[in-house]
Amino acid sequence: MKRIVFLCFMGIVLAMTQPVWLAAAASAESGLSSVDDLYPAADDEVAVEEILVPSDNGAGVPVNESGEVQPAPGPAAISVGTDAASGNVSVVFDEDAKPVTGENIIDHSEDVVGNSVSLPVMAYEDYPRIDGSLACVPLCEALAKKVTGCSDKEAEATMNDFTNTNPCYLQMAVYGNRDILLAYEPAEETKEKLKEYPPLRMDPVGKDALVFIVNEGNPVESVTRDQLIGIYTGQITNWKEVGGNDEEIRAFSRPETSGSQTMMRKLLLGDAVMPEGPEIQQIRTMEGIISKLMEYDNSAEAIGYSVFYYASMMFAQPGLKFLKVDGVEPSNETIRSGEYPLINAFYCVTNEASAPNALLLRDWLLTKEGQEFVEECGYVSIQ
Repeated sequence: MKRIVFLCFMGIVLAMTQPVWLAAAASAESGLSSVDDLYPAADDEVAVEEILVPSDNGAGVPVNESGEVQPAPGPAAISVGTDAASGNVSVVFDEDAKPVTGENIIDHSEDVVGNSVSLPVMAYEDYPRIDGSLACVPLCEALAKKVTGCSDKEAEATMNDFTNTNPCYLQMAVYGNRDILLAYEPAEETKEKLKEYPPLRMDPVGKDALVFIVNEGNPVESVTRDQLIGIYTGQITNWKEVGGNDEEIRAFSRPETSGSQTMMRKLLLGDAVMPEGPEIQQIRTMEGIISKLMEYDNSAEAIGYSVFYYASMMFAQPGLKFLKVDGVEPSNETIRSGEYPLINAFYCVTNEASAPNALLLRDWLLTKEGQEFVEECGYVSIQ
């Protein structure tokens, strides 16, 4: 018997198994207005029901009590409860759930989806409304070509309404005009906003890394995580403090609502204050931060950060190099193995309003074949 926890909201039943953040549904009349109300403690008056169902149909395929095949594995190991007073649904996070990084990755390549879902084929006009993060644009376009047989130009047209990481989540949840996202994790500010709307399902489909970039003329090859924290909190201001030349450090950062800054906060800085000034300058775009490093024309002063796929595959520039972190160089191999220390997942995101074709794409991306496709596009798969 496998234990499956169901969240019932507006007549939809979602099966969720993999530990990852999920936005909670809340209503203006629910009385669940604070974070503590949305995620109640164990001793609150919440009725939690866990349903045990047969583990499979005799062929290794999970089924429900009616013998129907269950949907693809969901995103989170959580408890689901109903507020005793209002009857509104709330979500309780599993406090023991671990982030989707390194050795905590769970291999689902042999799960039900891998055995039962074929590549969906659809007409170009039936392709779902898609959006996501800038670093996922090549994957989005390749997916369109894969399932519709469209041209490069037509694939690019599917991204005409592209908005980037945090706006795309709001386009789906708030405005209802996206069916599927391929996106990095949203910022905390966005997560708070999403709690006002029906939940999103987030399935990790790949891994990327936060990387630090300097000019090739910089003699420093490796830094520790503590040294990076020191640089970006203004505690370390000269390269000689980390084994380099006696030169002032010029650090470039990203806005708080950017995808790479979300990774910076989650994987390295936490809530530490990142001062702004001549030594640490905020740059609006990932392209801009790399271009700013190029302006230093092989000077050893500058440092910036990005996500590995974008910096290595989409906007690689001569004269720059990646710093090793804790002695480990970022690469697809060290990201895949979990050896590189600053890794985070990116997701396929859907919700209860997603078009059926969007759900087909999601389920296929979670299969072994779909994960191989992610790798073929130059990314690191989640499996």
